[in-house]
Amino acid sequence: MQAYFSVERDGAAEQAISRADINRRAEKILDTYGNSILRYAYSYLHNMSDAEEVLQDTLVQFLKTAPVFENRQHEKAWLLRVAGNLSKNRLEYNKIRMTDELNDELVAENREDLSFVWDAVKALPENYQEVIHLFYYEGYSTKQIAKLLQKKEATVRSDLHRGREKLKAVLKEAYDFEETV
Repeated sequence: MQAYFSVERDGAAEQAISRADINRRAEKILDTYGNSILRYAYSYLHNMSDAEEVLQDTLVQFLKTAPVFENRQHEKAWLLRVAGNLSKNRLEYNKIRMTDELNDELVAENREDLSFVWDAVKALPENYQEVIHLFYYEGYSTKQIAKLLQKKEATVRSDLHRGREKLKAVLKEAYDFEETV
């Protein structure tokens, strides 16, 4: 496992960590997790420019704190959690300033045929959007989502179940889907 630079630095250690090393690490994070962070932020904000700012702010937060991670899943979970918190802050900021724009579109890569489903997910309450996104799009288990969102696993399963039910109703109403067995 690659060691990450730590927050505590003395003069010699700080000199060993060059600006180029930091830039390479930031670039690697963008390449590895940039799309996931952007999609996650967009699922909250429904505005591409705000989602891009959250992506940048998430990277800045990573560079400021330089956390040490147990593994790749821990790293991704930390980044998504920061992005989620920053997105929630942005929503509050937008509410105060009444600048929330809902006219940008994000179509999932190689999933254009399912974009209408993600549009329907956007119509759900925030807590259902969040768990549905993390479960179906990011591939997290309910246990991992519970840890990420600091909720009980039973609450996550309940939100996921209720979100699915609401999603069925939205899709049936909007797209006249019939339930098949």
